[in-house]
Amino acid sequence: MLRTFVLLSTVAILSTWAVKCKYEGTDMDNNEIITVQKAFRIKCMTEDNGSWKTEIIGCIAPDGAEIGVGLKRETGDKIHECVKSESGQVSLKESKGIKAACPGGQKNGEEWQEKSFKFRCGDGGVVKFIACVGQDGSIIKSGETGKIGGFDVKCEQHANGTITMQAANDPKSYDCKAKDGSSKKNGEEYVEGNFVRKCGDYGQGKIVGCHAENVATTIPINQNVTSGDVVFSCTKEGSNYSFKTYSLKSPVVYSMCAHEGKQYTNGTTFISQGSFRMRCVTFKNLTSTLEVVSCITPAGVEIAIGSQLEEGDKVYECTSGNVTLKSTPGQSGKCRGTYSVGEEWIEDSFKLTCEPYGKVNLKSCFSKEGTEIPLGEARRVPAGYAMECVIVNGNVALQTAKNFDCLTGSGENKKMGETWNEGNFVRRCANYGVSSIIGCYVDGVGTFGLNQNITSGSLLYMCINENEQFKFRTLRAQ
Repeated sequence: MLRTFVLLSTVAILSTWAVKCKYEGTDMDNNEIITVQKAFRIKCMTEDNGSWKTEIIGCIAPDGAEIGVGLKRETGDKIHECVKSESGQVSLKESKGIKAACPGGQKNGEEWQEKSFKFRCGDGGVVKFIACVGQDGSIIKSGETGKIGGFDVKCEQHANGTITMQAANDPKSYDCKAKDGSSKKNGEEYVEGNFVRKCGDYGQGKIVGCHAENVATTIPINQNVTSGDVVFSCTKEGSNYSFKTYSLKSPVVYSMCAHEGKQYTNGTTFISQGSFRMRCVTFKNLTSTLEVVSCITPAGVEIAIGSQLEEGDKVYECTSGNVTLKSTPGQSGKCRGTYSVGEEWIEDSFKLTCEPYGKVNLKSCFSKEGTEIPLGEARRVPAGYAMECVIVNGNVALQTAKNFDCLTGSGENKKMGETWNEGNFVRRCANYGVSSIIGCYVDGVGTFGLNQNITSGSLLYMCINENEQFKFRTLRAQ
């Protein structure tokens, strides 16, 4: 911005009155200062001899601040200067400050990228080019040489402002690198898959044709070559290349497999119900069938038919024949879905234990009084008889133990049929570990039967059984 004011003349007036300056019809006293055009400050100066003059002594900045002639003032991102030329013209010049933003709105010191070039906003809002940027993100500073994609590249800004990023070396000096890792010289041809490439400038291998094992020479682009009953086609569409083969034989028509609304070609496999891999098998007579080839566990692991896989706490089996995915508890699997391996619990009159692979084993039986009897053993219960925990015809049974030792009053064990004396009674070990009284006994006299009497000297001994109530009495003989 430039605003200019020109002082056209200085007028001297001789008068007997006080000397005043005149400016555009306005009288001004000596040393009076006024603002004109909202941009300049003018001062009146008079002399005793009656002469006077007006002079611009400063400029007014847009924010209203006064700037003396020949001085500068920086406000925000702008610099204002009040300039006086040799011809006397005074102007207010505006320029960018050191911290001024760049034309794109970038702040001082801010960096940004435009395409492959990097810039920085310099002092005074001046855009400065600082570097080139490769497609791989590599950076080369202005005026320097670096590598981009394996090539030596020079980044340069010329005197006319043009920026270039170009190869620093001879374009033909670069080797091409094939997919197998080998290096190819400029002009050398090489095969990659079904395409023939030629090493060009800057190490770029360009497709120049196609390759087929049955064809001795390179197949030119957009041409076909026939070998036997096969046609090889090498085509380019836009920037895309393709290599295709066509058979001249009459095609064999097969049917397709249909499953859950979808069609499958011969040999195609797919997952059904999330648990089975199916294969489509078709025949020349236009018939087809689906066969199960494997099972799939819940974790997505494939199991061959007839094999097993332990997964987590379960064992999965892919059964043969009518193929099914069978699940049983694994080594750490829970019994009945509740009990962990080694855990014991009671059901009815039995104590059970959980073993690996979900196997439930019977450990013992319990009598109604709560006596625990290990499997295969017998125990005497509080009622006095013995009970045994056994397996009968494949079933567990808690029953009275027919063959069980009797226990004497002194704690001795007696076998079934064995007799012994307890006090004045004779006992015999019977079934179920229960002893019964079969007679009486008198020291020095011997034994005698139930409901019998025996006399010895002056004494009468009586052995009485009244309704299974046993008594022994001694009386004086009459």
